[in-house]
Amino acid sequence: MTDSIYKLPKGRSSYKDVMSEVKRLRSEMTSGQKGKLASTSFQGQAEMSQLTHEAFNEFLEWNGLFTFQESSAAKMENDILDICIGLVNGGDEGRANLTSGGTESNFNAFHAMRDWARAKKPHITTPEVVAPYSTHSTVHKTCRYLDIKVVTVPQKSDLSCDFDALVEAIGPNTIGIVGSAPCWPYGTVDPVGAMGEIAIERDLWLHVDACVGGYILPFFEKLGERVPEFDFRVPGVRSISADLHKYGYAPKPCSTILWRSQEEQRYHYMPITEWACGLYMSQGFVGSRSLGPVAGAWALMHYWGEEGYLDNARTILQIKSAIIERCEQIDGLVTWPSDGPLLMLAAETFDIRLLVSGMEDRGWRLLGVSNPEAIHLTLDVMEMDFLNQFLNDLTEIVADIHAGKIDREGLLSYGGVANAETAPKWLLSAVEIMEKASSTEH
Repeated sequence: MTDSIYKLPKGRSSYKDVMSEVKRLRSEMTSGQKGKLASTSFQGQAEMSQLTHEAFNEFLEWNGLFTFQESSAAKMENDILDICIGLVNGGDEGRANLTSGGTESNFNAFHAMRDWARAKKPHITTPEVVAPYSTHSTVHKTCRYLDIKVVTVPQKSDLSCDFDALVEAIGPNTIGIVGSAPCWPYGTVDPVGAMGEIAIERDLWLHVDACVGGYILPFFEKLGERVPEFDFRVPGVRSISADLHKYGYAPKPCSTILWRSQEEQRYHYMPITEWACGLYMSQGFVGSRSLGPVAGAWALMHYWGEEGYLDNARTILQIKSAIIERCEQIDGLVTWPSDGPLLMLAAETFDIRLLVSGMEDRGWRLLGVSNPEAIHLTLDVMEMDFLNQFLNDLTEIVADIHAGKIDREGLLSYGGVANAETAPKWLLSAVEIMEKASSTEH
């Protein structure tokens, strides 16, 4: 890792020069159209994106911690949360909080689950949750912070959740189980209905991570798609995490944690009085936050309405069908069945990492799945020219792979270092720390 430290400039620069450099840096990054398939950017449609940006900027400087002081800010929050509760069928009893993203939403869920267990199951001193192997990394991350052990269960051969194995993994220290709607690696919705039954039977907290699907699957269902039930229609579901900055198209960062009722939400709040300024309480773990994302979400919900979200969902389904249809025509390239807006591309006759590198050379930013190996697509509305270019690039690059013209492997991992010269310093330091820890262990 380099020892060079960038220092604060001694003198001033002009507004024009600084903004020129900002725009140059932005121009060197992957374009929104070519990055959205890797969730780099959820842009949606151009007119909608402009609206959310303008609304965001109107409230950029406002601190969302103090919405209790401003009735207009409170109205936006209240409207958004009521809409979100309705989309997951929370009814009059449902409750919700805004958060900074899926990580915080999951943290809040497992914090509430742990405190609920402390109150209801005080004999459990080393709490565990049981989850499919496909559960998102943030579940593991937040549970480590909260000192909860995650017991993972391998997927079935078709990559679906092995519900019988999950039930068998429930033990005397289990306080909850986790389902996904859909899971990030494979794009399928877990059997939340069956999970709800076992949660009630064993008196466990069932949390559903719907950060991807929470605000798109309800519209898929309205369009006639088969969507397994995952929300509060399922008895036993106590909490749901759902990101507004994914398919709700709010500016980042903006997510929600939803509760079946106030009974669950009561274990979420952390009121602080042991300091000099009286009661301190925030929506979630984060304190100060920009009100901009809230304004962007509120504006879009009223600009689009249900009709707009349905049109958007319909377009995504059409794009998904177009990609699947083209992959069926490409030798050795297959797609995995999925329940929502995620789609995996896998290779039967070549190394899928070659396709990643080939697409990167043409400007596409793609993520992957490591076990088993596949390209991971987060589908979004695309301009037709870009969609056709993506499909044509897939066809041409696979042909080049079969012809032996591509031998460089791309990265499927989230945390790989492709180029140490340009990588973030925090990542280089993290890799160095892990390598040192690994060498010490061995």
